[in-house]
Amino acid sequence: MIGTRIQPRIRSSKPVDTRKSIMRYLLVCLLLGIGSVSLLCAYLGIPLELVMAALAGLAVAAYFVIRFPEWFLAAALFAPQWKTFWIFKSLDKIGDLTVIMLLCLAAGLIWRYLMPAGRSHSWSLQTILNGQSAPLLAFLAFAAIVALSYTYTDAPSYGASKLFRFLLIGSLLLISPFFLIMNESNFRRFALIFVGLSAATAMQLVFALEFRVHDDSVDVTRIGAGWLMGMSIILVLFYPLARSRRQQRAIYLFVLPLLIAGLVASVARGPMVALFLVSLLGLAVWLKQGRLRAHTAMGLLILTGIGFAGSYYALSRADLDKYTAKLGEFETLASRGSSSGSAGKRLNFYRATLPAIADHPVLGKGVGSWAVFYYGNDSRNYPHNLLLEIAFEEGLVGLGAFFVLLFLVGTSTVWLLRASKSQFLALGLMVLYCVTTGLFSGDLDDNRVLWIWVGMTLAICRNVRLQMLAGSFARRFSCQPADVHLPSDGVSAYSARSAGAGTPIPRRSRAWREKFVY
Repeated sequence: MIGTRIQPRIRSSKPVDTRKSIMRYLLVCLLLGIGSVSLLCAYLGIPLELVMAALAGLAVAAYFVIRFPEWFLAAALFAPQWKTFWIFKSLDKIGDLTVIMLLCLAAGLIWRYLMPAGRSHSWSLQTILNGQSAPLLAFLAFAAIVALSYTYTDAPSYGASKLFRFLLIGSLLLISPFFLIMNESNFRRFALIFVGLSAATAMQLVFALEFRVHDDSVDVTRIGAGWLMGMSIILVLFYPLARSRRQQRAIYLFVLPLLIAGLVASVARGPMVALFLVSLLGLAVWLKQGRLRAHTAMGLLILTGIGFAGSYYALSRADLDKYTAKLGEFETLASRGSSSGSAGKRLNFYRATLPAIADHPVLGKGVGSWAVFYYGNDSRNYPHNLLLEIAFEEGLVGLGAFFVLLFLVGTSTVWLLRASKSQFLALGLMVLYCVTTGLFSGDLDDNRVLWIWVGMTLAICRNVRLQMLAGSFARRFSCQPADVHLPSDGVSAYSARSAGAGTPIPRRSRAWREKFVY
């Protein structure tokens, strides 16, 4: 009876009876849909080649929705950066690329959990949210405060847009990792997808500079892309993406310089500053724990510095005035001078916003109201500082709820790092990176990247907690194997400390999980 109470409740892996019937029903619907679309296109005179290409694309998308929905979780973050790329321009005319990625992600979640055909190996909702109810309730409380602030905002148009996108997109990105990241293999696959998409985006940024040489109207500043480049650099530096030292070194030598070049090409100073700070913190943690040798850390810093210097020298020639102005503005502000550039304007935002918070300190002026306060119109404008934005629009109540959420996520992250011996240091650094970049640019909607990494961190905390419970259960009731049903492949051991007796780590899995100390 005691064992029944403490073991995680995991659904039986036995397929449900209705699986085959549902698959037949879906196949019949698919065939009928293909036939109907083909007849309609033939009637309208649409070339058959285009119809077949579209149907093939839908089939590929459906396959990824069912088998690998984490692709769309990563693609939803990169979609805004691809809308201007010539390959996706035609697709964006049919429908918003971000919305398409989010719809595919939602379909994958529904298939993974709600549909009987896709949930024969899934967990119960109680297991999915195991031990993470406090930060999730804190997020719901913060979302409720933001929603309540719409009732008294003086920016109904922009406020409605910001609120809808925050509640829909932010909540979806936060909760998705709980259903998709069931073990470390899932997270590693997502990390590889994220880094791969970042490498492709980095090449796009570099090519955009070449187009800038021939077209002066092209703006090379891409702050959102710079955010993503910084995240990928953190993953490359602080998480073992490869299974061997040789592969990891190859990633350092070939992928890392490309990501650095993409970050420099984005001309985004906020992500550069945030990356520098969190990277120093991560290296300090590893050095203190003995997971990294001093000469290795120095080598990584030198390699990264050479990459930044070389990228700046090579890419600044495409738009020398832009890079010179950005660098000169840094020097001016550092010497406490005044600047008319973007950084100087944001300092003016901060100076005007701070004293105005006192006019409505408790509940603020409502979501989206900062644009009316500063510019006098109901349009998309914000102070480029997430904390000031929340304090002005949702008041100290909203800011306090946000701090409570960050505190709970921070305590979960500290627990995770201790339980896994800093195996997932990259996740803690990622959350800190997102909060830091939010102090320089973006609004509550732009900072959706924060929610996906918060959800990823909490999902990994859940996995490690379940593994520790399973290990404890195995040690305590090893003499009663008849009534014990421990998860076999639902959760994986993350370190020697979290892996219990009787829960061996396969040699192949153990090899790539080891940190690389050269």
